Amino acid sequence: MGVWLVIMIVMGFVYVLLMPYMIGFQARVGMRQLRKSVRELDGWAKESRRVAVRAITRHGKPKRDVEREFDNFLEFFAIAPVSEDPVGVLRRMEHVLDVRKRRFEGVVARLAPKAGSEAAANLEMTLEGAMASYTLYRLVRHFTLLAEKTKSYQLVMLLQMQLPFLKEYGKAFVDATKAFVDGKPIGDGVGAMTATRLIGGARCKEPVEDTIYAETKFDGRKLLVVKAKGPGGRVGKPGELIKRLVGGRKINRIIMIDAALKLEGDASGQVIEGVGAAIGGPPTEKYKIEEIAVKRKVPVDAIVIKESFKEAIRPLNKRLARAVEVAEERVKQAVRERTKPGDVVIVAGIGNTIGIGQRTEELPKEFPTPPEKKKGEIESDLLPFR
Repeated sequence: MGVWLVIMIVMGFVYVLLMPYMIGFQARVGMRQLRKSVRELDGWAKESRRVAVRAITRHGKPKRDVEREFDNFLEFFAIAPVSEDPVGVLRRMEHVLDVRKRRFEGVVARLAPKAGSEAAANLEMTLEGAMASYTLYRLVRHFTLLAEKTKSYQLVMLLQMQLPFLKEYGKAFVDATKAFVDGKPIGDGVGAMTATRLIGGARCKEPVEDTIYAETKFDGRKLLVVKAKGPGGRVGKPGELIKRLVGGRKINRIIMIDAALKLEGDASGQVIEGVGAAIGGPPTEKYKIEEIAVKRKVPVDAIVIKESFKEAIRPLNKRLARAVEVAEERVKQAVRERTKPGDVVIVAGIGNTIGIGQRTEELPKEFPTPPEKKKGEIESDLLPFR
């Protein structure tokens, strides 16, 4: 017993002596990993920049002029309105977002004067992708340098824990930038694609800028199908258009289709239903829908397609394209079961319409195969389409 007690005391003493050196060693290893990751993110940010500059220079200006103004715009920012006094905060936020959009349009018009309206919309999204990639690199570089400067082991550990996610985002931003340049539909466009399939060949109107709707018939009901104007990269103002449609006529139901962020382990492409305004991003458009729906007592249904963050900004794959067909059938089923002949139903396809036009013949026919499941990866046993 006495021997074991002595051994434990000696081991505890050695542990106390070596602890600072062990922490220092772990910190140095962590810093090497962080520096390597910063270099990777820097490379992806530069790749996004090259892709964007190459795309812009196809539309009229010399590369040197484009690079100068493009680099100045990479750190463009928008300041959110004060929220301490909540009265009118969403109206003020919408104003800021509108001004931001005009600035992007102005920059694209100067950098690519020969670009048509759809190409210009895609270039705006390309700018967004390059800016996101560059911002992520700057943030990780900032905290890495701060950890090195302060010799903060805790900060190194926090960064190390977040690196797998940050690197996934960095690579996804590069892929998104390339998709925007090529005008390919992305995962976030599943709602818009569902809307286009429902529109068929009906004539579209554009009462709200960058947002269209078409009137069509289904099983004796009138459908007002809403989506952002395509095939350029736009999200439009579906909330504003729905508010006007509900305010101008008797609407019996609103059905919204959008992409939804899945949990790890959930099956990608699974179509699920709920209630409420299915729309992400800034809350301005969602508020308009909720406000008019409450005022007119219109029920709001939500149909969403599960996907990961990476899938949402990468080119739309075959699995999500099949899910769009399922979502279309779910919408039709909801119309049959929850409305009666003669009712007027708004069906809103939410999401980015890049690569997605207003007519079914304008929809892409080929989609990339989704990445294979990695060995040992946990995935849901649920069938993705039920």
